[in-house]
Formats: sequence, structure tokens, C-alpha cells
Amino acid sequence: MTYTQSRCNANCAFCAQARDSNANADQLSRVTWPAYSLNQFIDTLGENAVNFPFKRLCIQTLRYPNLINDLKHLIIIFKNQIPKVPLSIALPPLNVEQFQALFNLGVDRVAISLDAITASIFDNIKGAGVNGPFTWVQHHQAIDSACSIFGPGRTTTHLIIGLGETEYQTVSLIQRLVKKGIKIGLFPFIPIQGTHLARYARPTIDHYRRIQLAHYLLKTQSVTINQMHFNSSNQLTNLGLSKKVLIDIIARGKPFQTAGCPSCNRPFFTEQPKGPIYNYPEPLTDEALNEIKTQLAGVL
Repeated sequence: MTYTQSRCNANCAFCAQARDSNANADQLSRVTWPAYSLNQFIDTLGENAVNFPFKRLCIQTLRYPNLINDLKHLIIIFKNQIPKVPLSIALPPLNVEQFQALFNLGVDRVAISLDAITASIFDNIKGAGVNGPFTWVQHHQAIDSACSIFGPGRTTTHLIIGLGETEYQTVSLIQRLVKKGIKIGLFPFIPIQGTHLARYARPTIDHYRRIQLAHYLLKTQSVTINQMHFNSSNQLTNLGLSKKVLIDIIARGKPFQTAGCPSCNRPFFTEQPKGPIYNYPEPLTDEALNEIKTQLAGVL
């Protein structure tokens, strides 16, 4: 994660790095990111690249005035140090010229996080509602610009589940993004002490499982939203496939493993080791799969 002595100048209501946050300054979600000198980091990166080959390197960015120059500097160093390892960057919206510059330097893919499912929720947690710099339209434009430069399948967005959206709204957005070739990383909302949403509840596990399974079916083109059914509360009741087919898909476990950029598994980024586990960082055990079948009973 990029470092600045001040906090990020965005003010996202869920984020420990937000401008007005009182959370620990070295925290992002449940993970602590202690500050290291760049030279120390590069030395350690080189040593570990030999002994434990990386599948992907990701730069998580804060938003501050010198971000683009810092990014270019880091990219050049990383590509010289481990040239064959694909590089991802999670960043705020940029313009076309800036995206092109990152692509020219060898960045493999970028992630621009919508986080919110609807424009109104976005405004409340990232935009004017929290005196933040972002708009819903700006984020979508940036995602489209990134897609035009990096190509289909090489732009990611993150969606946080559990901020007041309905399941129909979530599935509708997922389908629109999938049609554009956008990869989606799903996150359950997690309250962080010191943030605006510190007292907001996590989503229920059955709600999250339905969204995970619907996302998997949409991205694998197994169904469309038109084949799914929702009740009067806009909650999924039928995923458009037979119970037998759904049980076979669930048994593989893939819908419930961490989604987003390839090779990213984010262990315990949003969950405690004691559970519940929302995103599994590795193949699921039989015990976990049996629990998930119970959690999904409402759509089986």
C-alpha cells in the first residue's frame, strides 16, 4: 500500500484510511499495513521472489496529490525486480492518459472500486454524503476507460455487500458489469472501529451466500437475471437452475472462494479466523460445503 504521512484525502465511510477516520492509521479492513522503507521492502521482495515465487503483485493506493508519480516510480522498480510477475493496481478513478501511462509501464490490470451497489448508497458512503471527492458517474466512466485500455477481463471492481442494497439491485449491477467484461471482487461489509460505519452490522451469511452463488452463475454465463426469481422484498428465491445442478455447482466450492483478480485470495481480510468465513482463500472442506448447503436452503 502506498504511504503518506497524512491519511487518504478521500473520506469513504467504511475505510480506516479515510480522511476523517479515527481508526488505526496502519489499518485497512482487518489487516494492518506497517510502514517500511522502500529499500527495505525491495530487498525483502527480491529475497522472497526467489524462495517463494509470487503469482501476482498488487499495489493498493491511497488518494493524495503525488500518487501518479509515486506509482510510476514503484512500477519501474517492481518490474525491474520481478519482471515476470503480473502487477495489479487498486486505485481511485484516473483519466485515460493516466491509465495509458500505467499500461505502457507494464501494469497487468487495474481495480477501480465502486464498493456501493447503487448511486444513492455510493453518494452516502463515498461521495457528497461524507464530503468525499467521488461520484457514481465518475467511477463508471473510469471503469469504462480502463477497460478500453487494458482490455476485457483486465479491469476489476470491488463490491461491498451489506450496505442497505437489495439482492435484486446487487444482481442487476453484477450482470451489467459482467457483460462489460469487468471482474468483480465481492466483500462483505465489516465494521471497523473509528470509521463512520463502525456500528453498522455485517451482512447475514445466507444473504452473502446467495449473492456469491448468483455472481458465479452470471460470470460463468450459466443463467441471466431474467431466469432468476425474487420475492416481494427483492430477495432471491430461485436461481434459474434445477436443484441438482445447483448442488453440483455448490459441491465444487468455487462460488465461495475469493473472487476478483487472478491469484488474489486475501485471507481474513474481512473475516475473523473463528468465522464466519465469507470468502474462502483456499478450496473448501466437506464440512464447509455442508454448512453452505444449509445456508442456501432458501434457493435450493
